[in-house]
Amino acid sequence: MASMVENIVCDGFVFFNNFDSANLAKVERVIIPDISSKDAYEVEGKSTDSSNSKDILDYEFNLWTKHDCHGTQFQNNNRTWFHFGVRCNRPNSSVRFNIVNLNKQVKMFSQGMCPVFKIVPGHLHWERIREKPTYTFDQRGGSDFTLSFLYYTPENTKAITYFAFTYPFSYTDLQNYLKRIDVRMGKNNVTCVDDIYYHRECAIKSLEGRRLDVLTISSYHNISMEREDRLNNMFPEMSEERPYKFWDKKVIFISARVHPGETPSSFVLNGFLSFLLNREDQIAILLRRLYVFKLIPMLNPDGVARGHYRMDTRGVNLNRVYLNPSQVEHPTIYAARNLIRYYHYSYQLPEESTDELSTINLEIVDNDVSVFRNSTASIANAVRDTTARLLQQVTLMSLDEKSRSGRSSTIEPNKKRLLTVQKLDDAAIESEGLPKESGKYSNMAKDETNDKIIYTAAAGEKCSDNSGLYLYIDLHGHASKKGVFMYGNHFTDSEDTITCMLLPKLMSINNPHFHFTSCNFAERNMYIIDKRDGMSREGSGRVAVYKMTGLIRSYTLECNYNSGRLVNTIPARVRDGVNKTLCHMFVPPKYTPAVFEAVGAALGPSILDLTNGNPNSRLPNSQYRSLRGVKSHLKLTYVNNLPSSRSMHKDSEGAKNACILKELETKLNDAMMGARNVIKSESNLVKKCLLRRGAALYTAMKRMKGSKKPRQIPTRRTLKKQCANNVENDAIICTIEGGVKPFLKTIDRHRVNKSGYVVERQSTYASKKLTTTNNLAKINTSCEETAVVRHNGAKRMKILSIGSSKALPEIGESSCTVGKASSRIPHSCSKQSIKGTRDRKRLPAEQMNESSGQKELNKKFTEGKSVLEEGT
Repeated sequence: MASMVENIVCDGFVFFNNFDSANLAKVERVIIPDISSKDAYEVEGKSTDSSNSKDILDYEFNLWTKHDCHGTQFQNNNRTWFHFGVRCNRPNSSVRFNIVNLNKQVKMFSQGMCPVFKIVPGHLHWERIREKPTYTFDQRGGSDFTLSFLYYTPENTKAITYFAFTYPFSYTDLQNYLKRIDVRMGKNNVTCVDDIYYHRECAIKSLEGRRLDVLTISSYHNISMEREDRLNNMFPEMSEERPYKFWDKKVIFISARVHPGETPSSFVLNGFLSFLLNREDQIAILLRRLYVFKLIPMLNPDGVARGHYRMDTRGVNLNRVYLNPSQVEHPTIYAARNLIRYYHYSYQLPEESTDELSTINLEIVDNDVSVFRNSTASIANAVRDTTARLLQQVTLMSLDEKSRSGRSSTIEPNKKRLLTVQKLDDAAIESEGLPKESGKYSNMAKDETNDKIIYTAAAGEKCSDNSGLYLYIDLHGHASKKGVFMYGNHFTDSEDTITCMLLPKLMSINNPHFHFTSCNFAERNMYIIDKRDGMSREGSGRVAVYKMTGLIRSYTLECNYNSGRLVNTIPARVRDGVNKTLCHMFVPPKYTPAVFEAVGAALGPSILDLTNGNPNSRLPNSQYRSLRGVKSHLKLTYVNNLPSSRSMHKDSEGAKNACILKELETKLNDAMMGARNVIKSESNLVKKCLLRRGAALYTAMKRMKGSKKPRQIPTRRTLKKQCANNVENDAIICTIEGGVKPFLKTIDRHRVNKSGYVVERQSTYASKKLTTTNNLAKINTSCEETAVVRHNGAKRMKILSIGSSKALPEIGESSCTVGKASSRIPHSCSKQSIKGTRDRKRLPAEQMNESSGQKELNKKFTEGKSVLEEGT
């Protein structure tokens, strides 16, 4: 067994472990058994014979990786990350590596996860291994997990083959990458307000002295000659100046690599950084014009350099201490939190003394003078420290002023550049080919007295809320859940929830690998406790920033190491046209750094789509057509998911919601019962009105029939008027009958009047028709012929012809004619025919009484009409 040194030598193989992010602990060669003694490997609980691969194996090694904080008092059980190099002087040999002490990652490797490799010199780019790895694990619940994969030594015996858990991006890689950007950006001169403003600085040093780099990217719109403040205990590099302040431009804060082994986050940030530094892309120009971007590429540089997977050098999960970070124990999170507060309050210095005094624990116990003295001493020490820091700050400021005066030759060109920028107008913006609506920061004003150049926003364009932050995103990697997705905070207000869900939804429209359905906005996800370290997610960056600033757009972006579940169909951009052919991928690919960088680049247009300010958006060609359509879809999704989200609440909230639902159900039942009662009362009212009217008509008919006065012959004009009144009343009653039919099916089946006659089941229409028949029989004058015709679905009386030479028809004949035409009153018709035949001799007396009876009947018709209208 080889000794635990930086470079491990074992049986002619040299294992390299002396570089950034490497974490190999021990190597041991395995004696390959004979072919007769075949070994079996368990894969996903099933026995798989590996004798075929053993036949061609030349070497086999067992490898152990270092735990996080290996060999210290802070050592823990995080052992997922591995990174090492191998060199062999035997070319074209087959070797099996067994990494025997990894964390159990069955789900990830069962989904096709493969380690990556590169060969130097030769194959310089990282690539996934071609042979599918195998793994074994302890099914009895133990922590033993072994990952095995094959390796073929290259022909060049001096070449080194590097292996890693996934695509690495070390602290050294970051420093080299930023140095190249510094050189490229330093060569550019300021020619217009849309030029890139780029600034790099060291916010603080880590526990082991590594830089916490902060990048500031924007344009020269609304820039001032005033620089940002030097916050207490931060910015140790005196030679580095602070960036300039920007007025009326909100800050977008993005950080990555708080967990060292989650390297996809670095590639996402690199993709977004490359997109922002693009001078030709119109979307990047608009983003720099509207916002100031603050980027922290690596929050845990010590953990990255040490090859840790999740912790820092003290065994702390830094993504759980944002609520109250220590400047001594968590310097990088302390600096990030102070910067977030500083930009939230629009470049206002936080009250450090208040925060420090609030952390002092005063415990006064009766008759305990020593405790009181200790507390007094602690207060005095705190005041003394605060005073010393203030004096130090004043000294640093004075030194800074002296250094600035000593470097006046360096500052003067910067002032000249800014003065040149001030002279530019909208013509320069139009020369860049930007849309007119995007130049909302084109109005400029200069303060000559303070030697400042301030670009003021146009009227009405200033942000409404008080926070200087617009967006916060913390970038991560994910082992088990497939795809690229976001975590957002939970809100009780539906509008805030829609606002929080909008950016992830826009990301799914702008990137094919973003899974909106995998996003999580539940309250439980804000306070869940990790099984590994027992710490709550309430201390994560996403939740802590929301609690500290109230920022709704506070997210955690997660990228799976391996692959996704689906591929989105991406609509074409507006300027590309709807007919552009888009190659759609139906099978999710294996994720590479290029895929992660594309996710970062998709953040740019998604941020502009939030305010509908993207000049080359994909929304018009999508199924939602506009930003308003996306919001409507999210509202519908939110409403449909309310029952499922309600079930995830706490028990008390569930009981409360159950009471609310029960109360709503009771109110609904009461409303339905009230509606039924109203309908029933209205139907009863109509029914009473109809019965009352029918009784009145029947009484009037009997009075007219029993009268002994002779009938008076009316004139033609009176007859027409009366016939018209009868037809009108007939139509009104028929219409009322059709309207109340659903409520009133039947009236009384039998009704007995004073004379002892029984009227069988007459409807209102039948009663009216009977009355009309008797009236026509009694008031018919010379030569009038009537008939019943159907008009618009209702039976009406219509005058067919009027002649002067014909004699009056008999009452019985008129009654029978009407009775035959109306099938609804057969009994009344037959009775009237018989009665008319028997009472021919009483015709003169009835004719004499016709005029007064008809007037009384018309009067009652008018009264009944008004009553029926009110009832209906």
